[in-house]
Amino acid sequence: MSDLSQARLDSLERENRQLHRAVEELSVLNELSIAISSSRGTDEVIRTIIRRSIKAISAEQGVITLVGEDASDPTRTLVRTMASSGDREAYSPDQNLLGWMYINRKPLVVNDPKNDERFQGVSWTESVRSLVSVPMQVHSRLIGILTLYNKKHGKDFSTEDQRLLSILGGQSAQVIETARLYEEEKKLVTVQQELNLANEIQTNLLPLKPPDIKGYDLAGVSIPAQSVGGDYFDYIKIDDYHWGLCVGDVSGKGMPAALMMANAQATLRGQSTFGLSVHETVERSNKLLSDSIRRGSFLTLFYGVLDVVSSVYTYSNAGHNRPYVRRADGTLETLTLGGLVVGFIGTQTYGEESFTFEPGDTLFIFSDGVTEAMNEAHDQFEEERLEAILKGMGDATAQEYIDRVHSAVKKHADGAAQNDDITMLVVKREN
Repeated sequence: MSDLSQARLDSLERENRQLHRAVEELSVLNELSIAISSSRGTDEVIRTIIRRSIKAISAEQGVITLVGEDASDPTRTLVRTMASSGDREAYSPDQNLLGWMYINRKPLVVNDPKNDERFQGVSWTESVRSLVSVPMQVHSRLIGILTLYNKKHGKDFSTEDQRLLSILGGQSAQVIETARLYEEEKKLVTVQQELNLANEIQTNLLPLKPPDIKGYDLAGVSIPAQSVGGDYFDYIKIDDYHWGLCVGDVSGKGMPAALMMANAQATLRGQSTFGLSVHETVERSNKLLSDSIRRGSFLTLFYGVLDVVSSVYTYSNAGHNRPYVRRADGTLETLTLGGLVVGFIGTQTYGEESFTFEPGDTLFIFSDGVTEAMNEAHDQFEEERLEAILKGMGDATAQEYIDRVHSAVKKHADGAAQNDDITMLVVKREN
């Protein structure tokens, strides 16, 4: 056979091998696609990819490591899922390997781990003879690393193995990311449903409407900064002639604060029914709540009892914003009595004071979400603006007090997100 004929024959054989390899690769990709399409959930998708990769490359062990994007530790493993081709030791990628892959983001073949110059000083597991590792990227973002260990029958991993695994890793990355995002979306939907339910429950815990107390006009509102909040207000009927009126503000926001708020509301309602003095009611509530409130949390509380016959309101303050009394002539008074927040010291004692509602007088109780409301420049609403509004209310109804203050707070925020729960309770003695 002439040299020319031999060259042509060699060329045909190379083309035939390349074609055969391409057909095998397409077959592997097709099998992987079919297997993944029938998988459910990220974990099952990952296990399917590993099993198919092990089979295609003839390896003993495989692992996909999904990596996080923590700037302080870019190789932090968020999820690690491993699958084996048989009953063999399960390998976990060395942090040096993960770091190398994160930095270089290109396929890697190591057929002599102990003597590989790229990993000097790394102590490999004795049974690791060889490995091939490829990055899994979505839009140039590394989401994971696919690594196979130990070519079967004692062989080395080849450049063809590396090429095929790179294709499998590239095709699989988007599938894993899609499955992960789908699961996250389902979790978010579930969380939102739970928050909506919690919001409904909390709304039902608060008074739906003010009580009908002859000679008095009342209104209250609590607007959470998140789906649920830690503020609350309450009207508590003690007997036909006495009403407990209060505003509470739990430290923090969201679900933990909402649960603590429900506990505080139930505790105070329970203690109010014993007919104790105001300061004793707060003291006993504090003792009970101090035993159940987790360390570092607390409750500010303004609680008082209105005697509808004498028009005397007796109150106690546990670390809460000091309320205002607007007299009928427009003068503004501050209820200066203070006290320690609820939940710190179970044996804490509290004082109490009283004032008399004259016709046209209005009591305005509020949480710090009103005065600490901020705009984009982080300027707070503050007491001065609130006092100016209260002085100019004239002969307004209790609901008009709430509406006007809330409107002013929103105007001040000028579109900035509400940063804290807002609660107001207004009691006005009618003329």
